[in-house]
Amino acid sequence: MSQTIQEKRVSREQASYFIGKAVTTTNEAEMKGEGVISGQWASYYQDGVFERIPNKKHAGTLAIYTDYQSGETGPYTFALGAEVSAVEEVPQGMKAYSIPASDYVVFTTRTGPVQEIVVEAWQYIWEWSKTNKRAFKTDFELYDDRCADPDNSQVDIYISVK
Repeated sequence: MSQTIQEKRVSREQASYFIGKAVTTTNEAEMKGEGVISGQWASYYQDGVFERIPNKKHAGTLAIYTDYQSGETGPYTFALGAEVSAVEEVPQGMKAYSIPASDYVVFTTRTGPVQEIVVEAWQYIWEWSKTNKRAFKTDFELYDDRCADPDNSQVDIYISVK
């Protein structure tokens, strides 16, 4: 296995808006195989969620982690969708979120099978979190044109920091 994280940098991101389908889960449930994230991805593609989102700013999918109730151990909201320029028009079954301006550390995964590289990156981030201060505002994963081939993908994960 090659190095999980190829790059790490701090990036100041401006506030933005997001529309997508949301569920609540915990890291414990996800790691025990009782989670909802994989099912959320399946319905995202089956239901054509991305195609139904109005006012998209770019062609990338965002996976956001927000509404943290108690850091990485408690429930949080996981949503799949897109960054948008306006949230006045939200399709049925979807929610709009404001992603606050924040400082982020950006973790770039190795290139590989998407399910593998994202899990590896989060394991790395959880270790990194033991010695760094996460803000637990809104974190997100960017799935852009580097993810066209699910067996040969690369993802950026933005972690909000204090």
